[in-house]
Amino acid sequence: MKKHTRNIIGILILLVGIAVLSEFVFKRFDMTRDKRYTLTNSTKEILQKIDKPLKINVLLGGELSGDYRTLKNEISFLLDEFRQINPKISYQFLNPSKDFTAAQLQENGLAPAPVKTDKGVLNVYPYAQLKYDGKEGWMETLVNDPALPFEELASASTEKLEYLFMDDLRKITQTERKNIGFLVHHDELSQIHMDGFGRALADNYNVDVYIQPIQDSTYTLKQSDLKALEHFDALVVAKPTLPFTDSDKLVMDQYIMNGGKMMFLTEMVDAEMDSIFRSGKIVAFPRDLKLNEFFFNYGVRIIPAIVKDLEAAKIVLADGETTAGNVSYNTYTWPYFVRGFQAGENPITESISSVKFEFANPLELLENPNVEHTVLLATSPYTTLQPSMSLVELAEVDEIVAEEYQMGRIPLAVLAEGNLKSMFASRYERNEIPNFKSETTEGKLIVVSDGDVAKNHVLMGRPMRLGEDKFSLRPDNPRQRPVAYDNQNFLLNCIDYLLGETDFLNLKNRKLEIPVLNETKVQLDKSTWQMTNLILPAVVIWLIGLGMIWWRKKRFS
Repeated sequence: MKKHTRNIIGILILLVGIAVLSEFVFKRFDMTRDKRYTLTNSTKEILQKIDKPLKINVLLGGELSGDYRTLKNEISFLLDEFRQINPKISYQFLNPSKDFTAAQLQENGLAPAPVKTDKGVLNVYPYAQLKYDGKEGWMETLVNDPALPFEELASASTEKLEYLFMDDLRKITQTERKNIGFLVHHDELSQIHMDGFGRALADNYNVDVYIQPIQDSTYTLKQSDLKALEHFDALVVAKPTLPFTDSDKLVMDQYIMNGGKMMFLTEMVDAEMDSIFRSGKIVAFPRDLKLNEFFFNYGVRIIPAIVKDLEAAKIVLADGETTAGNVSYNTYTWPYFVRGFQAGENPITESISSVKFEFANPLELLENPNVEHTVLLATSPYTTLQPSMSLVELAEVDEIVAEEYQMGRIPLAVLAEGNLKSMFASRYERNEIPNFKSETTEGKLIVVSDGDVAKNHVLMGRPMRLGEDKFSLRPDNPRQRPVAYDNQNFLLNCIDYLLGETDFLNLKNRKLEIPVLNETKVQLDKSTWQMTNLILPAVVIWLIGLGMIWWRKKRFS
């Protein structure tokens, strides 16, 4: 057998061996600069904890448009990685038009995404079904981003697939869920106004309200409540309107000193939009919750004034009649509905666009060597303050003077963490608590200067999604969708951070670089590249031909 024949046979055997091996071993090499195809450590940890068979049915079988074929391929690559880490994970692609009836799709709330193609409108079902340990759930494989046009959702979702799948896998495979409690004995937000936040939290946590102070008619926390509160990993106080007693503050203080995390959504001025709509104007009264000393201990102070911002949210108001006799509506900037934007560097706000506040108060940070402060959200630079005990009138929408809004960015939400000290460390009340603790080394506390951040609006008696703004709706356009803000994401991120879910937050905030062509450069260099693509292949073939002639002459001369 000639030597070159043996070489050809050897190469064929090697290729066949590689093909056979590829059926049993899956491996991808991530050569991208941003490592978009490399799973994060938190994803690997969650996948490795799955100890029972997990079945994933993806409804992207059948005919698809180009963007959705790309999405399908990326999902396949991702789930292959999942399966490589944990063989208990399996998946398949199903054709919704063949494997499901219309009644089954409707029963599970699976609405098609209409995609325009050359052949007409194609109904695509961007969903996946998860089955694990007797539990079953559905997830969307598209990002929920109101800011993106519908046509861009499929391509934008490819960079968020890891988060989308891990968010739902975490929900369905969780065996131990942490507990979130709401304190409600200071006339906090009602159940219907907390529906959005509560439902969103319930996806990943056990949520409950602590009503013992109401049941025993004391309306204050007592030393005996401290043991019961240890059941909660974090406590939320959402828009209290009644003062806190010293006993309340002592129990909350010790809850924090014993490792509990707290989030306060409070305001020190009483101003409500419903009252303004009824009378056209109100007096903004100060509201003393007796929390000044408590917050001061952590280096935070809420100033009893209202923030006004030129870049605030807009509201729709009736401003007259049309020629046909109908009511006419217009959109106005309402400076009291300020928007909070990312301020300090923190995973909580890395992917937050803007959060809507209603009659928020300014926050002031005080020097405290034991506390590390991070301003999470702040206003735009174009702000001013409205003092308490002053009039707030709807007519102000026509009287905005831009020159008055020069106070710069004002903090609206602050994270305090570190070696927190007890405010009762040198007070006699400490004797009321057995095993009193005077400090905690890893304390975390978030203060937001508006309770309405967690309040979902109610429209026609039904709660809206948290962050949707009913004041942005025009009564003359019933099909209009409300403007949506990032209130829900912000609050969920706060809870995740307080409970140590920073790895998952980093996954949620992960951003991939999408290379974009420079259209100007493409137009300028178009002719050059066309000539290069035309001439270069011919030159290469000509050089190869000359090389082969030279080699044959040298070998057989």
